[in-house]
Amino acid sequence: MFWEASLTLIMPDYDDYQSSFHTAFAPELAQLVAMLPRTGRVIDVPCGRGFYTRLLARHLQTGTLTAVDACEDSLPPLRAALADATTESAVLKADAYHLPFADAAFDTLWCAESLISLEPPRALREFIRVLAPGGIAAVLEVDEFHHVLLPWPVELEAALPRALLKATRQKHGSGIKHSPARRLRAWLNEAGFRAVRRRLLPLERVTPFDEPTQAFLRHHLEYLRSFARPHLSEAHQTLFDRAADPEAAASIVRKTDVELTLMLALYHARKPA
Repeated sequence: MFWEASLTLIMPDYDDYQSSFHTAFAPELAQLVAMLPRTGRVIDVPCGRGFYTRLLARHLQTGTLTAVDACEDSLPPLRAALADATTESAVLKADAYHLPFADAAFDTLWCAESLISLEPPRALREFIRVLAPGGIAAVLEVDEFHHVLLPWPVELEAALPRALLKATRQKHGSGIKHSPARRLRAWLNEAGFRAVRRRLLPLERVTPFDEPTQAFLRHHLEYLRSFARPHLSEAHQTLFDRAADPEAAASIVRKTDVELTLMLALYHARKPA
């Protein structure tokens, strides 16, 4: 079946960090999609490589599924993966700010881990346009400053968020860019959505980690090393290297009692009837 194959499909040019997250936490992420209605006209935007589109195709019992992304390269594998889906589906190249659909074309809209690459207020205004009155938008996002919780040395607990803030401001000009969940309720309300509800979702793993969790942790530590570490003080860089190096005796990777927690925020909001 397309579903079983799709979970293990990892494209060589895909964002390895994000892909490792999807693989390591696939069961919990599938449960988030399972909270959505199982019927109706559904759109996944932007769909990327289609991890969540595949979950939606499995979840839907009746209706239609449309996946949209601005990057054409990511779409042919997704079209192939959905070829055997029982749900009527379409995969299209389109701009999230100018969706090629009439007003009120969909009953449910799914948007996951994408606002960092968009202008959220602008995208949400387009999202509410294509939703039918009473339709649901489900938006899954993170606050990078409280996203991946690890037992860092206490001296790093405050230093790492400061370094992330400096790195985000340097790259994007704003500290909020890597933490869209922090502003999401306000953006949804400004776009015209109502009945906004947030569900905080802790995803947890405890050592010994399985291989998918180990792969995610390696990618996460590499991300911090390249993005945040340059903004740490020299002393904090040394502490970081000891904690993040899998070969170091003090490494959190080598400890046998490590608890890894990821915090996600899932927002459900309705277009007024």
